[in-house]
Amino acid sequence: MGLSKGLLQGMHPSDALSKQIGYGAADIHIHSSVSDGMANIPDILEAVARKGNLDVIAITDHNEISGSYQARELSAKLDYPFEVVIGMEVNTLEGHLLTLFTESPAPTRQSLASTIKAVHAQGGLCIVPHPMNWLTDSISQQNLEKIISSSEPDIYLDGIETFNATVPGRINRRVKMFSLEHGLAETGGSDSHFLAQVGSGLTLFPGRSAEELRRGLLDRTTLSRNGTKVRLSDIGLIQIIRQQHRSRGYFVRGPLKTFTRWLSS
Repeated sequence: MGLSKGLLQGMHPSDALSKQIGYGAADIHIHSSVSDGMANIPDILEAVARKGNLDVIAITDHNEISGSYQARELSAKLDYPFEVVIGMEVNTLEGHLLTLFTESPAPTRQSLASTIKAVHAQGGLCIVPHPMNWLTDSISQQNLEKIISSSEPDIYLDGIETFNATVPGRINRRVKMFSLEHGLAETGGSDSHFLAQVGSGLTLFPGRSAEELRRGLLDRTTLSRNGTKVRLSDIGLIQIIRQQHRSRGYFVRGPLKTFTRWLSS
């Protein structure tokens, strides 16, 4: 039975949808100050608990897994009402890859195929973030299709980010069709580097727990949705400038890397 209109009033559409159909909500693409994010782990956890609309989160720092460990341990210690999945955003030679449900760091700056194989060997899942997007350090359609056509049993994709809440991530409209064409689980993530962004991109899944999220990804029953709306004023121009300095000008380096790969392909 769906919730009454009264109960749904004032909710974000994704929150209302999630509660109506019995789905949980996860943000599985969050960066912390352990890498190039501007918020530390305690502040991220406190913000998620305060907002109260997420059942699962994943800290996915660039080439670094320690933030995930810290978040899981602190969340358990403080008995927060959500679960933390261990993960990271790995630099492969072909672009970025999200790894989830791993306990050991994935190899960095290796081929996409070998990275995927290593993640699956430890029981992890591989999600492609912000794919086919020249504005970010993303994996091209050509390289995605190489993985999909691989005959090796451990080289395959578990899902693809069909909604990324960042400005560059919103530009690409081909990803949804690609996920449907190839039967990939769809995910949504905030790709947050600022506290205000956490929860702005969502993966909805049947259930509420981290294990049910995992099952939803494997069963291809997840949905990607927009989350909390974030305005520039919620972040602040000074914070954005500081983050770009912290990330060594990622929004310049990302397109340059993508363009270089295109030239050499």
